[in-house]
Amino acid sequence: MTAKMKPVENPAPLPAAPVQDAANMKTAGTACVSVVIPYCKEYAQGNELLFALRSWYQNARFPFRIVIIGDAEEWMDGENLTLIECPRCSDIPSVDTLHKLWTAQESPEVTGGFIWTNDDIYLMNPVGLEHIRIPKVLGPLRPESYSGHYRAAMRHTMELLAESGLPALNYGTHTPLWFEKERLAAFLPADDPKATEGTLFTSLYFNQCNTVHPVRLDWKTDPFLLPVVSKAPDEKYVERLLQNKVFMNNARSGYSPWLEKFLEKRFPDKSPCEL
Repeated sequence: MTAKMKPVENPAPLPAAPVQDAANMKTAGTACVSVVIPYCKEYAQGNELLFALRSWYQNARFPFRIVIIGDAEEWMDGENLTLIECPRCSDIPSVDTLHKLWTAQESPEVTGGFIWTNDDIYLMNPVGLEHIRIPKVLGPLRPESYSGHYRAAMRHTMELLAESGLPALNYGTHTPLWFEKERLAAFLPADDPKATEGTLFTSLYFNQCNTVHPVRLDWKTDPFLLPVVSKAPDEKYVERLLQNKVFMNNARSGYSPWLEKFLEKRFPDKSPCEL
C-alpha cells in the first residue's frame, strides 16, 4: 500500500533575487537560481533547446544558471551551463522525466529552489520569478480525454491523490515551474510502484504542496501562455497574441520550418551557452 501523501508545510521563503543585468549576459548566468531542463537528444526536434536557452538570456530578469540533465549537444559551452549526464532510463516519458527530476533533487549543482522547464518552452517577453511561481492549471485531471501512456499516468496520479484526499487539478501546463527540494523530499518515493509505471508528477507535487489559488490557463484570454500546435499558423495573429504573453511552447505537431524561422527571427543572438 502506498503511503498517503499529505500537504507539506511552507518552508522559509527564499531571499529576493537581484534584477538581472540584461546587458551583461556573461555574468547574468553565474548566480542564484538553477533553471533545470531535462533533455533527451534522441527526441529533440530541430534547434528547440538552442532557442529556448536564447530566450532565457534575452528575457529572464533575475540571475540564473542553466542546468541540463540528460544529453549534451556539440554546440554547448560547458563553462556557462552545467551538464549532468543522465541516460534515458525508460521508454515511458513520464518515468524518464521523473528520474531526471530526482537527479536534480539529489544534485548539489541544483539550488534548493529551482525552475523546471523544457527545451520547447520559450520566454517571449521579460519574465520575473513571480511569473513562474504563480501556480497554473488547465482544469481538473480528465484521463478520458487522453490515450496511451499519458492516460495511464493520469489515472495513477488520480488514484494517489484520491488516497490522500487531495484535489485532482491538472498542473501539467507546459510552462516553467518552481520546485523546492525541501518539499520534493516528502514527495512520491522514487521506488514507489506507481512512479515506475508512470505518473504526472507535476500534478502530484502541486496538488499536495500548493497553498494558494491557481490561475486557470486559457490561451485565448490568459496573459501567460501561447501553445503552438499547427505547422503553419498565421504569423500576424501569433505576433498579436504574443504582445500579451510571457511564455510560448510547441507541441510535437507544432514544430516546423515555420517555427524554426520564427524563433530565429525572435532570438537571433547567441546565448552564453553556445560555443
